[in-house]
Amino acid sequence: MNSTHKGNKLEDAFYKYLLDQKSRGDLVYGLHPPENCKILRKKEYYCREREDYVQFDIVLELYRQGRSSAHSYVVFECKNYEGGIPETCVTDFSDKLGRIFKHAAKGVLVVSSRLQSGADKVARSRSMGIVKYDEDGLEVVADRSCVESRFVKSQIFRNDRPVKSLKFSAYHDGNFFGAINQFLRSVEPELSVGNEIMEANTRVSVPYVPAEHIKRSAQEILEQIGYKSGPVDLGKICSVLSIDLHFSQQVVQDEDGTLILGSANFDRNSIQINVHANSNRERFTIGHEIGHFCLKHKMYLRSETIVERDLLIDFETDDNFNYDRLEFQANAFSSELILPDQVFLAAIDVGRFQFDIRDRGHGYIFVDDQPCNFLPYDQLISRLSLYFEVSKQAIEIKLRKMGLLNDQRKRNQAPSTARLLRNFHP
Repeated sequence: MNSTHKGNKLEDAFYKYLLDQKSRGDLVYGLHPPENCKILRKKEYYCREREDYVQFDIVLELYRQGRSSAHSYVVFECKNYEGGIPETCVTDFSDKLGRIFKHAAKGVLVVSSRLQSGADKVARSRSMGIVKYDEDGLEVVADRSCVESRFVKSQIFRNDRPVKSLKFSAYHDGNFFGAINQFLRSVEPELSVGNEIMEANTRVSVPYVPAEHIKRSAQEILEQIGYKSGPVDLGKICSVLSIDLHFSQQVVQDEDGTLILGSANFDRNSIQINVHANSNRERFTIGHEIGHFCLKHKMYLRSETIVERDLLIDFETDDNFNYDRLEFQANAFSSELILPDQVFLAAIDVGRFQFDIRDRGHGYIFVDDQPCNFLPYDQLISRLSLYFEVSKQAIEIKLRKMGLLNDQRKRNQAPSTARLLRNFHP
């Protein structure tokens, strides 16, 4: 794919995003009277120095009441690079704006990857807006809902901590934004309505949800489908909840090459599951996405994606991003949904009797490296894995969380849930 075609692809996607935002009232019309603004694509403006017309990707023209000519412009230039955005992209765009609009235009560079350090410094010094757009990324309902400034910053500027992609992230004048309307207020203050003031960096945390609430939510869904035993019918659950579940045979990756396992769109009430290495992990992903719907995460997200890292979030810490809490809750829900306590305990009792696993003073289920203990234990979790159609690792995680497993294997002393999930084999 050549650079022009790649640039047009990003431009197409971002232009559609702006139109979608406008139709919902999130962009322009919600901030400014519709007759006073226009979103234009491939608009040409005359350059006196060149004595010719110069074309820009996307332009937002702003008009004063009753005037036929625009008094200011927000100009978007789309740059779709596989690597970091170089400094020349920033300087060329800035110089082109200055030749045509003088001081009447605010420039916004729309990129698909992070900026190199030189480009970063020039963009900051010239007060240029920066938008990073990824059509496969998660989209928040509002900037203040669950996306902190440090998370948005990691989207735009190079950062050692890998994070999954937002659909929209932006930077301007020292502030970071996760929503287009608040970003435009910063770039062009005349877009603000009346005396409304919204602090872009105000943090509204995702609330803590008790484990019992998550368990009860999963149980209510299982009751709705009349679940009795065996593997939970996740397709039936989606049908009962009016969720459109569909599967893609494509391998989907974000701009950093991270595999996107699935996604949920809360406006459309849909879940898409992408190619997985095995069906057991796929079932956990589906349960995870169902969890977002049942736990009413649509109040924070318009759409969301799940990457492998999300499945590793098994506890909450102060260092976690706000969206991490949403993923932790969805993981907890998935575990409760695909391994319901009552049926799980009954299946364990059957397996313990079948494989002669007894409590001999070391715990309800004891395992160490001795064959006499390891072999029946491995038979037990293999049987449970087949019965519920989940991975052995998911079974072990559930056993530990319920306090039923005393694992004294030297090669596996106190393994973390995260390490177990990294090797998510059936």
